[in-house]
Amino acid sequence: MERNRASLYVRLSVKAGETNASLEGMIKELRELCVREGLHEVALHVDNGLSGGFRDRKEFQEWLEDAKQQRADVLVTFHVDRLTREGLNVAASLLDVVEGKDPASGRRAHHPVRLLDARGIDSAHGDSFRFRFVLQAEVARSERERMRDRSRSSVRRLRRAHRWPGGSVPFGYRAVPNPNGPGQVLDIAPDEAAILRDAAEWVLAGDSATRVCRRLNHEGRKPRRAREWVRQTLTRALCGDAVLGRITVNGALLLDDKGRIATPYPPVLTVAQSAALRAVLAPDPNRQPSAGRHPARLLSGLLYCHGCPQRLLVARRSGGAVYRCPTGSQGGVCEGGVSIAAEKLEAYVRAEYLQVAGHLRYFREEVQVSNAEELSMVEADIAHAVRELSQNATADGFATLQRLQALRTSLTSTAPERLVSLVDTGKTIAEVFATAMLDDQRDMLADAFDEIVILPGRRGPKTLDPERVLLRWAPEEVTDQAAD
Repeated sequence: MERNRASLYVRLSVKAGETNASLEGMIKELRELCVREGLHEVALHVDNGLSGGFRDRKEFQEWLEDAKQQRADVLVTFHVDRLTREGLNVAASLLDVVEGKDPASGRRAHHPVRLLDARGIDSAHGDSFRFRFVLQAEVARSERERMRDRSRSSVRRLRRAHRWPGGSVPFGYRAVPNPNGPGQVLDIAPDEAAILRDAAEWVLAGDSATRVCRRLNHEGRKPRRAREWVRQTLTRALCGDAVLGRITVNGALLLDDKGRIATPYPPVLTVAQSAALRAVLAPDPNRQPSAGRHPARLLSGLLYCHGCPQRLLVARRSGGAVYRCPTGSQGGVCEGGVSIAAEKLEAYVRAEYLQVAGHLRYFREEVQVSNAEELSMVEADIAHAVRELSQNATADGFATLQRLQALRTSLTSTAPERLVSLVDTGKTIAEVFATAMLDDQRDMLADAFDEIVILPGRRGPKTLDPERVLLRWAPEEVTDQAAD
């Protein structure tokens, strides 16, 4: 039987440009080669925009499987560098496929196949093929290393020139044309920066990172790529150096001519905010784990039974959710356990709250942090000193590191000072309440009421009796808001 079934493979490099062979051009050359060699195409595999430095490319592996499963007799490719840029590492495994060998045992595993490329490689040429194939694979590897070195050098030069070298732009920024010359620089992306600033304010005001994520997701303020915010993503965004307008070169923060940390781009957060956020969000093995739970219902934890000091709990009934006194079910004694329909009670309390306070202006807390800039600078100096010691360990270097560590110990003994002020949001309480997530609505009610006591019900129609609900307002809260 004539063995002329050909499986074709082409790969377009990650940074293919006008000087590179086009995808269509490579496929055309391979098909012309098949015609000249009397081969019949049975498969075409294309990896578009994938690096030759990795071998787990889907179509590349399928191309090899065509030989192993005897679906093809000839493997055809454009050039050796389209197959791999790992050199001998992959060249050996490719030769095993061509010769039909099991890579583990070296024994025959399948029928040998022929390997052809459009630049003259042909496994039918015996030893000359092997020498040439291995040599070209190593040349491709060496070329890849040179390309990577040139790319790294270019990135370093651009960053030292305060220009953006390309790639993934940090959250909170956007790449814009350089106003002072060629290339691009980073500028603040207003919508993304607003997310980071609000998140920082909420965390510093005492909200957990998990709760902040829920609030951002509730408001529809999504991260750039993911479907929603999670704690890890938010923490990386808030605690990274990028939000301070800083950049790294070879893993170290870029320094100016005076040895200070450079800020080539406008910062989203202040150094003081960053230092405080890192302290709050840093992993702490002694911190009690928190599930980040949110309230089950609007009045969860706010209702009290008239007959005992217990908070009412949410329970499920056939007619819907209710708030009930748990004392009796827990073996305690209550003068008169109560139960009340959840939805009707929530609607009543919400209406009463908005009627009294809904027209008032809503003020949010703004936290300003001071006394943290010096600590942040010392942390950066310590990191720089450690990197210097790793490259050149000297007595002066160790002395500098010890001095910086002692200074850090002194500074960390004094907690950053937080100043809280109220800022007018320009909205009324009713406007904020209408769009707030459940957690925040509940907190607004908790600030407005000292307690809400539920009295016993009477037999009759299944409607809410307002006389059962004793609302005890927090006088200072209503008075202060009204005064503002």
